[in-house]
Amino acid sequence: MCSINHDLKAIYLHIPKTGGSYISSILSKHYGFKNYYLKRPDHNQFTKIVDSSIDKHENKIMGTYLYYSSSHHLNKIMNMNSQKWKTYKIFSFVREPYQKLLSGFHYAQQKGHYKNMDFKSFCLNYKKINCWTYWHCFMPQISHLINEKNENVCFMVGKQENMENDLKIILESLDLTIIHKPFIKNKSIKNNINNIDHEYMKKITKPLLVHDYHHFDYSIH
Repeated sequence: MCSINHDLKAIYLHIPKTGGSYISSILSKHYGFKNYYLKRPDHNQFTKIVDSSIDKHENKIMGTYLYYSSSHHLNKIMNMNSQKWKTYKIFSFVREPYQKLLSGFHYAQQKGHYKNMDFKSFCLNYKKINCWTYWHCFMPQISHLINEKNENVCFMVGKQENMENDLKIILESLDLTIIHKPFIKNKSIKNNINNIDHEYMKKITKPLLVHDYHHFDYSIH
């Protein structure tokens, strides 16, 4: 999903399981953004995959920025063009990679995906899972924020762990007055998943998450 305010010339890129549903709702309710959750008519050709799990833009190859910005069809719906993508202020939020993966796994099982698979098997078979689940769990967060030159397009990337403070800084940089109520953070998802050896699984998943640890300055365990 992406959220756009043409008057502010600003775009929010939603990375799954980073507090994005909250942020996009706040932006649309209080700050004049419009949310877009769309699917390209050439989705299968563009992402090079056919998968019945796809709802809208989910895939295993292209992140949010490239998926939306390179589609003439979606740009027409959103009143966007290549110049606006280059000049609008783009921002996003990320999350500690292992916590994001845990949250994605929990969410996927809530939605009925891989309910009979334990976390270890889920991670070891990440290449085989469907597009919807891959999008929510394993696609690198940085993949959502890069252009065709692998450059991060954001003027700021906030962190879910410091959401309200970072969101305040972003909104104030857009000359907006803060009017929404603060987010109440839920307890860490790892406390809600039983029978997982987290220290062992952090070693198992480290190669899958290493890019996000480096790009967003999180400590690798």
